Amino acid sequence: MAKKILIVDDENDPRVYLETLFKENGYQTAVAFDGDEALPKVKDFKPDLITLDIIMPHETGVKFYRELQKDATYAGIPVIILSGVTRYKELFARDHATMPKPFAFIEKPINRDELLEKVKQAIGK
Repeated sequence: MAKKILIVDDENDPRVYLETLFKENGYQTAVAFDGDEALPKVKDFKPDLITLDIIMPHETGVKFYRELQKDATYAGIPVIILSGVTRYKELFARDHATMPKPFAFIEKPINRDELLEKVKQAIGK
């Protein structure tokens, strides 16, 4: 059975790119357009990994990540932050005492090989 990846990103181009990349590499995908939509998707889809954009309308990626970490059922899901806003990397590092660090942080534009390597490290093929 294919490993499942939930893609959380409000922008269409990165979302389609990630869906295509993951499907071509044997993963099953689902998408959410923001943090509000992501939490119910986590419960229904039960992903093995989440890719998460930070800047989104409604509920930001940071807020979604904090909510995810509060629920022991889902807190263990590896999260790869994908963002063009590098200051959020420092936010996650600073909040490490109160919030577990994401599995990885990859800056946009996304390096395909780096992302696939991190996914394989987190959940295998």
